[in-house]
Amino acid sequence: MSAAEILASVGRSAPAQAIAKSDHLVGAALQIGHVLGFVLLLASLVLVSLRQLGWVLPQASLRTVLIGPLRLLWAGLALAALTGVLMFIASPALYFFKPVFLFKLGLLVLAVLLQGTVSFLALRADSDGVSGRVKLLVLLSVLAWFGVGAAGRIIGFV
Repeated sequence: MSAAEILASVGRSAPAQAIAKSDHLVGAALQIGHVLGFVLLLASLVLVSLRQLGWVLPQASLRTVLIGPLRLLWAGLALAALTGVLMFIASPALYFFKPVFLFKLGLLVLAVLLQGTVSFLALRADSDGVSGRVKLLVLLSVLAWFGVGAAGRIIGFV
């Protein structure tokens, strides 16, 4: 089965048809939810990353600062992913054949892996010190997440 046939099948599914045939405000609400989820993710990411780098809140315990924002980060990712999937299934061929969409998905996988690793290492650490390797992973994670956002923004223009 070719990619075009799979995409056509996805586009004919009941959820895809319900979204595609709904009022245009449903699509707008999905886009707003997608951006809102990503803003929540990025805002949390910036706070967590700045603390891990030791640039803000150095007097506060690393674990204390990370717990709340990490929950918001993953909640933002869940909201962005859910709304992104719903937008995709409504018009799969529109997105899939844009090279920047596939680049965004690749960056997304990289960003999730990096953030999961960084979160695990930070929460597992006994001290408030963060090693040079973890700091490098933090910076790479931030770059990957902002790359996902930039690639997502470019999708609307290509």
